[in-house]
Amino acid sequence: MRVVLVHTRHFRGDGVSTYTFNLAELLRSHGHDVAFFAMQDERNLPDPNADLFVSPIDFAELNRARSIATGVRVMKRSIYSWEARAKFGRLLQRVRPDVVHIQSLHGHITPSILAEARRRRIRVVWTLHDYKLVCPNTHLLIDATQATCESCSGGAFYQAALRRCKKGSVLASLVAMAEAYAHRWLRIQSQVDHFIAPSAFLRHKVVEMSSLEAERISHLPYFLPEDAFRPSRGPGEYLLFLGRVTAIKGVRALVAAMRAVPAARLKIVGRVEESLREWLGGELPPNVEYLGPRFGQELIGLIDGARTVVVPSVWYENQPFSILESFAARCPVIASDLGGMTELVPQRERGLLVPPGDVGALAQAIRTVLNEPESLVRWGEQAFQYARREHAGTEHYERLLRIYEGNHVSVHG
Repeated sequence: MRVVLVHTRHFRGDGVSTYTFNLAELLRSHGHDVAFFAMQDERNLPDPNADLFVSPIDFAELNRARSIATGVRVMKRSIYSWEARAKFGRLLQRVRPDVVHIQSLHGHITPSILAEARRRRIRVVWTLHDYKLVCPNTHLLIDATQATCESCSGGAFYQAALRRCKKGSVLASLVAMAEAYAHRWLRIQSQVDHFIAPSAFLRHKVVEMSSLEAERISHLPYFLPEDAFRPSRGPGEYLLFLGRVTAIKGVRALVAAMRAVPAARLKIVGRVEESLREWLGGELPPNVEYLGPRFGQELIGLIDGARTVVVPSVWYENQPFSILESFAARCPVIASDLGGMTELVPQRERGLLVPPGDVGALAQAIRTVLNEPESLVRWGEQAFQYARREHAGTEHYERLLRIYEGNHVSVHG
């Protein structure tokens, strides 16, 4: 079988990229041919089809300008890209795939490419890594207040503009609203054969908030490659935050909690968003260290040395790879009791759950992992066994292949 994987990024650096590259290796290990379609970027890994990748655009840079002209440019690119459609059509002609598997396409690539797959009668599968189908701001969150929001449920996308949900900006929110309405008018959902939700929570929200039929979306958890699972170990020395250092990840609350527990140490690993750069560089207490992005064996070593990984997000996380990678290293997790995180971290079974944004509860959880080393070992082992059982590559491949072939039965999770 020949498969094209569509994802904006063709370099490592976030959970979706991790899954995409892991999936490519899994498919190739079973004899399938895999090709990629992405956006051009100087950080991209080499690829034989890079000449057909869509041209780059930096929305963060354009958003800083906040002018009518940049708004029009963002809208033209994010709603429908004729360039992406033409290049994708040429890629399909070159590769002649049996399946197109989308990971992400909004904004940089756009759903324009779906028409090329449908025109050639190629099966299209889409793994949903966020809530973009039902939320113009992607995360079911109002950026300015960090409050969860489901006001656009049922296609009421005008709520995005009324609430200024995207970056607290009227212009950015209007563009997001227009994109959502345009894609509904283009009926992009009807151009996809089947959707996949890594968490049962995401699946439930998409069905609840949209017109998507329940049988057209299956719950299929992420998987971990075999080399991610590691030997037994004792409790580590420090707490670890890994991932994008953004406001929605709850990093401010985590640092505040660390101030209340000076005996604990925290290492923060990941790319920092521009709005937090100054804060992160000037307000950290002595027991918190920012290391910047780390990859490969260096990141593995940091997880192996951690007492626990902390995922204090304030948005409805889908199924964070940081949690799964921690479980594979027998490292328990402190996570927010929210979204897909609740599915992964039952209270005092594979770690601890805390109310999102609650600094006091987060500090108490940190004290618990300092004072209960026996519990940490037990939770870590239970986390490892769970990951082995529920997130192994073999079952993921078998179920995904049935979806590719159209022989699946929708799993509700």
